[in-house]
Order: sequence, then C-alpha cells, then structure tokens
Amino acid sequence: MVEITLIDSIKYYLINQVYAWKSFFAYRTDSLLWLFYSAFTGIFSFITITVIYNVSSGFPGWSYYQMLILSSTVVMVIDAIEYNVNSVSVIGSMRRGMLDIQMVRPYGLATIMISTQSGAKTLISSFATSLVIFTYAALKLHLSLAYIITFLGIVAIGTYALMMFLLMLTVLSYHLFKRGMFMEGLIGTLSMVGGYPLSIFGTIIMLLFSILVPIGIAVYYPAELMFGKINVVFSLAIILFSLAVAFVSYKLFYVLMRHYTSGGG
Repeated sequence: MVEITLIDSIKYYLINQVYAWKSFFAYRTDSLLWLFYSAFTGIFSFITITVIYNVSSGFPGWSYYQMLILSSTVVMVIDAIEYNVNSVSVIGSMRRGMLDIQMVRPYGLATIMISTQSGAKTLISSFATSLVIFTYAALKLHLSLAYIITFLGIVAIGTYALMMFLLMLTVLSYHLFKRGMFMEGLIGTLSMVGGYPLSIFGTIIMLLFSILVPIGIAVYYPAELMFGKINVVFSLAIILFSLAVAFVSYKLFYVLMRHYTSGGG
C-alpha cells in the first residue's frame, strides 16, 4: 500500500489547481470579464456598509471601519470555502457517478473532493477586492501587525472548521436530497448573516450561527476579540470549539462516505 504524506496531498491539490486554472483561461477574454464582474462582490459589501453609516448611526458598539473589517472578512472566508468546497459540484458529481473514478486514487476522500471539485475561479477576484478593503480599514483603525496576525490566525482555524463542517453537510445533503439547492441556499445565508454582528439578530439566531451552523467562529468572534469586545479566555474557548467542530465534522464525513452509493450505478 502506498503511504501518502501531507506533502503528497498538497502536491495533488496544487496539480489539480494548475489544471483548473489553465482550463479557466482557455477563453481569456471571457475569463477576464468574469474576474472583473466577481470583484464587485466585495465592493458591493463596502457600498452597503457605507450607505448604512451615512444614513444612520450604524450598528451599536461597532464603528464604520470595524464593520468594514467584519464584512470584508466574511466575504474572504466564504470565498475561500466555496473555492475549495463547491457543494453543488460535489453533489452533482456524486449523483452522476463522476466522483467514483477519483475515489480510487490513493488520497483521503476529503483531499480528493477539495482538490477535484473546487469552486469558480472568479472567487479569487472578490477575495482580492475584500482583502484590499480589509487592509484599508485596518490602516484607518491603526491596528498593529500583532493584532492582525492574531485575528487572521483565529479566522484561519475557524474557516477550516467551517469548511469541514460544510463538507460533511454536503455529503449529508447528498444522502437526503441528492441535489445541491439546500447547500447553495445555506451558503447564501451565511454570506448575508455573517457580514453583520450576530448580536443584532437576537439570542436564538446568534446561538444558531455560533453552534449549529458555526459561521461565528470564523468571523464574528475573532473580530470581537480584536476589538476588545470579548476576553482572552472566551477566545481560547472559541478556538477549542473550532477544533472540536473540525474534528467531529471530519469523522462524520467519513462515516457518511462509508454509506455512499454512486448515483451513476
């Protein structure tokens, strides 16, 4: 049996990415237009927050630039997850039996799905736009490099946990519905809700998106820590919870895949 290392898995992922990008740029004009169009996702979020703060006092306890940090971060998180876990593509491949041939490769099933079923390449432009907005807001707030690195580190842990959770939920959706509409709607909801402070939605909704569908661990709570709204002990609890979500989701993913039946035969 071939022993696959982490380096081998990363190489497999990168090889698939190179092929996907070459395919994307096969029609160069069309691809550039779509990249330009996608960039407006981040700009739209910037415009929305700006309008809200121009016509009202905004969100209690959150300044304009803090909200830009929050809204731009959620766009980057969702883009990163959708880029690597395209639920609609995964479920479609499972339903048509197209994933089966990939599963014979000597890699983990999660690695195969993330490597071969990635999302639209245009997500990279909205990610870049949001990164520019994040940098602009961070400079306006005079955030130290240590604060930013700590924030992004916790965001990365939460993003990984949320990605594994959504990967597990994708396989569960295949078992239940055999289609990706539920996951598509859920991602849209996460994009909308995650761009605002969870506290404004009330306790029940806040708990829902903190525990059951944990977008909060990837964006909201790291932002609260950076802006001094929660203490270090609570932030450590969030990190531990994120790791627990990632571990449980990973295990459940493989449990669900053991019961996978190809839609193609």
